[in-house]
Amino acid sequence: MQTRLLTRSFGEIIKYSTSVCVLMLLFGGIATAADESFGDPFEKGKLQNPNWEWQNEPPKWDVGDTREDFLYIDSEPNRNLWANDMSHFLYQETDTDIFDVETHFFARWDTSSGVNGLVVKSPSDDNWVTIKFWSRDAAAKGQIQYQTKQNEGGGGLTGNAGFTPEFGETELFLRLARDGDEYSAWYKTKENEDWIEIGVTEFDLTPPVWLGVYAGVAAGAGSLEVEYEYFRDNLNPFPVEPGGKATTTWAAVKTQY
Repeated sequence: MQTRLLTRSFGEIIKYSTSVCVLMLLFGGIATAADESFGDPFEKGKLQNPNWEWQNEPPKWDVGDTREDFLYIDSEPNRNLWANDMSHFLYQETDTDIFDVETHFFARWDTSSGVNGLVVKSPSDDNWVTIKFWSRDAAAKGQIQYQTKQNEGGGGLTGNAGFTPEFGETELFLRLARDGDEYSAWYKTKENEDWIEIGVTEFDLTPPVWLGVYAGVAAGAGSLEVEYEYFRDNLNPFPVEPGGKATTTWAAVKTQY
């Protein structure tokens, strides 16, 4: 039997029973997730984690130039994530079957359809699990969607998690966790709030998978600018030096384990 730990909120630890136990966490990790952190504080003017790769690298992006200690992406048109993946996708490749990651972002848009969020994707399957913020200029103006490829209904997935922002600007925190073929998703609108569960779904993705953040104007015209503050690995926090944003951002995470 193996014991796996995931946090559904920063005060609640859920135990999954199966053979190697908590000692794995104490002495080095769970599966391959603890070998290296997925995290990145997006500071010091460059990507800090050396494992990042771009799919459809945007012509205009930076770390710290547009907004200090933020990853900035200026999205191109026709960069949707739905029937296919044409998004600007910053990812790390891994074969792990367990992770718990989150991000905090600000989005500014003027388009009929824009997308950004967290995604884990299997290139060999051409399929994915994503928590997506869908920004637009009609109806609800924007909403949180929990999806696989061309699917947002049933099995814990949803086309609208109930969040209704104002048009043009949005701040959100998104979180995605995996335990084998089970995926869980949450969101919140403020740092100190409790996570709101979006759903839990079962889905099979063939490794290796790509895990990260993305952005894109899904429509043929318009603008979407996204600023990501960090990519946080809740199971294996990114090592940081004392001082600066990293210390305050990651300190709370480190005390959870």
